[in-house]
Amino acid sequence: MCIAAPAEIMEIDEKMATVDFGGVRQQVKLDLVSDVELGNYVLVHSGYAIEVLTKEEAKESLEAWDELLKVMDEEEL
Repeated sequence: MCIAAPAEIMEIDEKMATVDFGGVRQQVKLDLVSDVELGNYVLVHSGYAIEVLTKEEAKESLEAWDELLKVMDEEEL
């Protein structure tokens, strides 16, 4: 199973970007996407941005991640 996480693009330097995962920043490659701009959201898998998301898609994805984390926390109790 592959899991891709949504992140916001904070900086772009040619084919690399600094993205923000809710306060955690990471460098990702942009080789697989085109027409990205600062503030765009992308799905990131294995260090690559694999898809550009609309703000609404990013919001829905982030809400799903939050729900998953809540369920995982509840199972640990």
